[in-house]
Parts: sequence; C-alpha cells; structure tokens
Amino acid sequence: MPIARSGVLWRRIFFVLLIASTASFIYYIQREFPRGGSRFGLAYGAIGFFLCLLLAFFGIRKRWYRSTFGTVEQWMQSHIYLGILALIILFFHAGGRFHDQVAVATLILVVIVVASGVLGAILYVTVPRMLKEIESNLTAAEISEQLNQLAKQMARIASKRSAPFQRIYNQLIREDAPGWLAGWRLLFRRMRRGTARTADWTNLLALVQKDEQEEIRQLLVVSRQRKELLIRLIYQQRYKNVLESWLYIHIPFTILLLVFAIVHVAAAFYYGRIAW
Repeated sequence: MPIARSGVLWRRIFFVLLIASTASFIYYIQREFPRGGSRFGLAYGAIGFFLCLLLAFFGIRKRWYRSTFGTVEQWMQSHIYLGILALIILFFHAGGRFHDQVAVATLILVVIVVASGVLGAILYVTVPRMLKEIESNLTAAEISEQLNQLAKQMARIASKRSAPFQRIYNQLIREDAPGWLAGWRLLFRRMRRGTARTADWTNLLALVQKDEQEEIRQLLVVSRQRKELLIRLIYQQRYKNVLESWLYIHIPFTILLLVFAIVHVAAAFYYGRIAW
C-alpha cells in the first residue's frame, strides 16, 4: 500500500524534529544534571504536555466534519509521528531518572498509548487489505437474511426424509459453523475456498436410498452456499472487530494519561520542584 503524500511529509518532519530534539538533549546533558525540574527538563515537559493535548484533539477533529483545518488524513499522519515524538521528548524530560511515582505512571501511560496507536496504524494498513478477500456488496443484515433462507431451504429438503438423510442434514448444519477461532486464525493466513468436501459426496450418497440421492445432492449444494456465506459474514465481522479493538486500549488510556499529566504538572508547581 503506497504511503500517502501527507505521510511522507510528516515522516520528514518527524525526523527533523527528532534530530533537533536529540541534539538539544545531548547539549543539555553535557552542561547540567538532567532532571525534570531544570530549565531544559521543564521545556521538554511543556512540549510533551502540549503534544499530548494536540494528539488528544485528533479524536475531536476526526468527528468535526465541518472543519477545514487540515484533512483527516493529514491529522492522522501527524497523530502517528507526533505521538512517537512525544514519547521521546517526555523521556528527555525525565532525563532517564524515574523517582516520582506519578511521573513514572504518566510515562508508562504514554508508552501504552503510543504502543496501542502504533498497533492501530499497523492494523489500518494490513486489515483492509485482508478484508478485500472476503467483503461483498451485501451488508451483514442481508447476509444474515440469506443464511436464514438457505437454512430453511435445507430444512425443507430434509423434511420427512429417512433417518440416514436426517443424520446427514444434522451433520451439515453443525459443520457449517466454523470454530470460534476461525476468524482470528484468518489474520495469519489467506482465506481458502477449497472443495475438500466434494470428495465426500460419493460416500454420503451411498448412505441414503436411491430415491433420495437427488435430494441429498440438492442439500449438499445448498449447504455449501450457506457455508460460504457464513464464513464470509464471520470473517468480515471479525476483521472489523480487530480493526477497532486497539481503540479499547488507546482511548481510555489516553484519557487516563491526560489526568495523570495534569496531576503531575500541578504537583510539580505545588511542591516547588521547578528550578529557574
């Protein structure tokens, strides 16, 4: 998948800012004892705190449809790169020294938020590409309705048939549902549309009476159609769930991070830990 133009731009901005901030940190540690309350430490902390607020604003901008202040794509790219930069700058703010419990907790929250954001970025690149293999023009509700219709059709075909026919019908109904981990396993391999069951049809035909063999063929065809739709529905929903799963970590921890950051700043001023 090609990188968007805004992604290339923000990648360059990120490297420029990273080099500049790293150079300033090297200059800083060569001249004084690194700590959060020093002038350099305070500057890094202020920049890091501002970046956290800016990054949190992305959640508002994404739903602010009338805004013309940059595109959502540009905000997304800046969100990714500035998030990583914020983590590095806040590490510079701490000076590699971790004694204050609130400050350490805040930095841990930053790591969790940035890591979950990176995971989300990876998912947004990989999962849509996988979805192309199983998406259709049908909605989930339409697929569910077709599944119900096919199940009713199978039940009509099997109605008032012999006991062996009923056993085959029940077996097909059970087999049509993939295991509960099927959608998750699909993340690591391509979807297969094999015809392994075709080889078993001859054996199944031998289990029923000759006057029921045409009906059993119809049952097997409908069963295959139903299984195809069921697999498509389950995989499509699982993919979409995976695509959004990282948000259940990212958003709550972002809110918690902002709370801890405010408490940390307030405590620094209250206890007079800032040196001028």
